[in-house]
Amino acid sequence: MTDKPPPKKKPAKWGKGKTDPDTWWEKGSPSPNPKGRPKGSKNQKTLYKLAFDKPITVNLDGKQQTMSKKELGYHQVAQKAAAGDLKAFVIQKELDEKFDPPESVPPTPEESAADYATLEAWGELREKFGVFKKKDDDDV
Repeated sequence: MTDKPPPKKKPAKWGKGKTDPDTWWEKGSPSPNPKGRPKGSKNQKTLYKLAFDKPITVNLDGKQQTMSKKELGYHQVAQKAAAGDLKAFVIQKELDEKFDPPESVPPTPEESAADYATLEAWGELREKFGVFKKKDDDDV
């Protein structure tokens, strides 16, 4: 029973995601994928655009309208949010924050004056305590 056949597996010297260089495609030899990707085939981005930008005719508020599927999706989210669907409301809120952010209101003159007074007081304290003042070489 001491005659065990040698192991058939090669030792794993090429870790995960790495291949044995003996199996690599050699330059000048025939391609391992001779037909390759067919000309005119569409990638995922093109397929997405074709699917969602395709115009369709829908009945909105009793009138027939032509719009893209993407635009119809926004209409449906708005309708569901108005009807009380919480998931649609969350989606609408995210879209509002992204595409319709609230306008920033400029400060009132009173707020600006208070800010200026605070800045003046800070400057006076800085001068009083000598903060950020360079020390002269003679003082050392």
